[in-house]
Amino acid sequence: MRNYIVPTVLILVLNSFSVKSSPVKPKNLETCQSCHPLVDGKINVHLVPHSHDDVGWLKTFSQYYYGTGDFTTYENAGVQYILNSTIKALKAKPDRRFIQVETAFFWKWWLHQDEATKQDTIDLVNNGQLEMINGAWSMNDEAAAHYQSIIDQFTWGFRILAKTVGECARPKIGWQIDPFGHSREHGSICKQFGFEGLVVGRIDYRDKARRKSNQSLDFIWKTSNNLNNSELFTTMFPDFYVDEPGYRFDVLHGNTIEDSNLNDKVNGFAKILDTYRKYYQTSNIMMPMGNDFTYQVAERNFKNMDKLIKGFQNHQTYNVFYSTPSCYIKAVQDEVRQKSIVLEEKTDDFFPYASNSNSYWTGYFTSRPTLKRFERIGNKVLQSVKQLATFSRIKDQDHDIYTLDLRQAMGVLQHHDAITGTEKQFVANDYAKLLDSAIKKAEEPLSEIITTLLGKNGSPNLNLNFSSCLLTNITVCDNSQKERFVVVVQNPLSRSVTHYVRLPVNSDGFKITGPDGEESFDVFESIHKFDYVRAKIASKELVFAARNLPPLGVKLYYVEKTSLSKRFKPFKKLTEDLYFGTKSNGFIVDYASGKVKSVTIKGITRQVNQEFLTYRTTSSGAYLFRPYDKAAAPIASKVGTYALGSFVDEYHQVINTEVTQITRVYKGENDAYIEFDWLVGNLQYIDSYGKELVTRYTIQDFNNNETFYTDSNGREMIKRQLNHRNDYSYDPSSSPVTGNYYPVTSKIGIKDETNKFQMAVLNDRAQGGTSLTEGSIELMLHRRLTQDDGLGVGETLNEKQYGQGLYARGRHFLTFGSTEANGTAAFERNLAEEVLLSPLVLLADVSTEGLTLEKIQGLLEFKFEGLTASLPQNVHILTLEPWIDSYLLRLEHILERGEDEELSKPVTVDLNKLFTLFSITKIRETSLGANEFLEDSEVGVTKTVTLEPMQIRTFIFETDGNNSGGNDDSDGDDDDDYSKGGDTNLAKYELFRQTRVPPPLRPSIRTGRERQVGKPYQEKLFTLQKAQSGRWHKMDS
Repeated sequence: MRNYIVPTVLILVLNSFSVKSSPVKPKNLETCQSCHPLVDGKINVHLVPHSHDDVGWLKTFSQYYYGTGDFTTYENAGVQYILNSTIKALKAKPDRRFIQVETAFFWKWWLHQDEATKQDTIDLVNNGQLEMINGAWSMNDEAAAHYQSIIDQFTWGFRILAKTVGECARPKIGWQIDPFGHSREHGSICKQFGFEGLVVGRIDYRDKARRKSNQSLDFIWKTSNNLNNSELFTTMFPDFYVDEPGYRFDVLHGNTIEDSNLNDKVNGFAKILDTYRKYYQTSNIMMPMGNDFTYQVAERNFKNMDKLIKGFQNHQTYNVFYSTPSCYIKAVQDEVRQKSIVLEEKTDDFFPYASNSNSYWTGYFTSRPTLKRFERIGNKVLQSVKQLATFSRIKDQDHDIYTLDLRQAMGVLQHHDAITGTEKQFVANDYAKLLDSAIKKAEEPLSEIITTLLGKNGSPNLNLNFSSCLLTNITVCDNSQKERFVVVVQNPLSRSVTHYVRLPVNSDGFKITGPDGEESFDVFESIHKFDYVRAKIASKELVFAARNLPPLGVKLYYVEKTSLSKRFKPFKKLTEDLYFGTKSNGFIVDYASGKVKSVTIKGITRQVNQEFLTYRTTSSGAYLFRPYDKAAAPIASKVGTYALGSFVDEYHQVINTEVTQITRVYKGENDAYIEFDWLVGNLQYIDSYGKELVTRYTIQDFNNNETFYTDSNGREMIKRQLNHRNDYSYDPSSSPVTGNYYPVTSKIGIKDETNKFQMAVLNDRAQGGTSLTEGSIELMLHRRLTQDDGLGVGETLNEKQYGQGLYARGRHFLTFGSTEANGTAAFERNLAEEVLLSPLVLLADVSTEGLTLEKIQGLLEFKFEGLTASLPQNVHILTLEPWIDSYLLRLEHILERGEDEELSKPVTVDLNKLFTLFSITKIRETSLGANEFLEDSEVGVTKTVTLEPMQIRTFIFETDGNNSGGNDDSDGDDDDDYSKGGDTNLAKYELFRQTRVPPPLRPSIRTGRERQVGKPYQEKLFTLQKAQSGRWHKMDS
């Protein structure tokens, strides 16, 4: 059993305890669910009124919330009117139902309501008329989003619902009706939230047809190969999530039911049901009654549905009534048990999604690469700041309020038209502005927090004004070009790591003083001049090793310019084959070709090369990848320059104006990887063709048997087989490349089972990837297209900065090893963590008089340790953050079953004296979303937690320090958090954009993302869609 968590709940006191894992069991909240009675012997038709509200797409989040008050076009739609009118319509008749999905919109609306409206809302939720579904901040994408960010944005949504509405607002059903394909890991996360079921939307058109024919639209999804009890009931609509043509009663569509046409409407609806009933094994059908941004005049919708329901009252075959996904799933599950119906089981995922034979939605895996990277940076900052805020509250400084904007901005960025890159350009600008502002807000208290943690005598009177440098990737950072500056490096991982700090500088000589005395360093030329950027550009990079960073800890370094110690390593021209690195780890560059020709990892050398290639395209778009060529064309390589340093060796290539790269190897004992630091941009059209640029890594004499592996949202790996699908017949002839592309959130790998060897490439942002030939791994880096793909955004993906095509900079990490050797898989897992959660680097200018090294040393320690010791290699603290008068902790086992002979075993973590600043005094385990206590956890005599492979366990705890805080969930100035679009700040990480006013928005009618977009655009889309699928899908006549 589980107890629902509300903000005022007390936590069970445990003086000494052992917490063992217990299954999450749904609590039956009968008072919150009010399902209309079913009729035996009839087909029970569940009408589900809903509005699908994107938190940004053709308009920004705030533009969609506010609208204009004109209800006749989509471009003027406002979510505030949807909620206002729906609450009134539900109050008018108690048999009506509605589901609310996006908590971001609900929270913004809630802040504007008077007490009477809030109470009406609570009453409607409590009596089951208004059901909170999904509950996340946004309906997240399932390809590009990382599991840590998915869990975070759900957890924050759950917390807001608990705070505002209470126990009956706890979501019980997942609702992912619009993401462009569905991941198994997301299903697993839903199961771990305690969801009773999941509603999905977009699957391959052949799979959908097969499921209709064999009645498997209701099915059981085995969402994990590692976790017990991972089966999740999953369902989908007979068609898309929109209401049927002729039965679109919204003010935007104009269909109505009158006395004169009631019989015709009933008969027409029954005819539709005659077809749909054949798709399911039970006597239940769930019919969506809604569309994008519908119910602004909700009484109109409900009045017509009332008439439709009344028209079916005495129908011989169908019982039609208002319902919710919860009621539908309960009805199906009850009938399945009663009749011993066997539902089909699924074990993999729903990627790639194709809507027809030439429309594979695989382009968005890579679209807007800089925004995808910025989202990852936002996650890293959020995790670090939450950890630091935890230690700060322990010391009676509650700074959690500074994280609120960033929590919410990260929730918005997970949206399936945000991180995907499928939004309009000015909306992407707004997302970047939102995230940049939130990061700056989150960093405001860091100077006080860090100086307090490092202070020798409590909190010193010292304000160093720390901030991160988000533009180091284009060698811009004001503080690192000062005469003296302080660098703080915070490690968000729960084990000790060494991090190589790279900072833009213009000088050659420095003195760096850290916790262990003076540090060595190198100075290299930067990857590019970046002379097109309107900022103070540094020409060089300072590199030093922040060694043995303590887990959840901090180290401080004092940096001074000097003329005495110069270690500049200018690039030299390569004149022969050259080995870079150490005896254990390195690579050889072939002088003749200019390419890497072999790689050595842990003393093992294999022939590996890397190249860049391009696909031409005429019909790709933000969503679709449609290469014109069946094979990518290689880009001619060039011999580069090199520099050999104390910490790292670098090989620099300027291949052409579009592609520059530094291949580097660090020289630490554990640096068993090769880093490829690529800079790609200003892609030039080839005649009338767009360009999609990829990189390919090939290992020689390697047989992976047309099989490769990609991660699912950064967590479990899924086996992929070239030109094959597990669930349906697949013909690759029409799309041999794009049909084999899959989302790569953090890692793609290949295995040679005969020779027991594996190679993997890890990335720093979500990308599309594949393995088209034996021994190869291909990842798409950037896209610049010539036209829109006709799927609704109505804008060509053609990102620009400063009058030229957008540049993106990123990194790949290549490693390999024996599949039999212990540690290969574990190393890849640990490396993935270090890429995702690299240390937070903060700088402060100390050039002002008096802030000398001696002064700082007198006031501050140069090291803070958050944990008393590193956790085991297979354990990670996924979450540590301040909660409501308590703290939230998540522990995870990061390996899968069978990945490592030792590290894939269950592991036990001792919580006794784990943290340096506090001891845990009260604790209780919760569901993954931290919104329900697990009641049947056994309590023993020691403070230990056991984790099975891939298991995440969540706890709320109190300490012997300060626990109070976290009761202010407001987002401050409500209108400042989410910009209404238009004006953007150009200096935002890589997201340099032209400032411009949002263009006029075309009216849009979503029809399963196959949409009508404005009258001038309609004929073009009609022709395109008809050519692709033979019909214009789900449009009103």
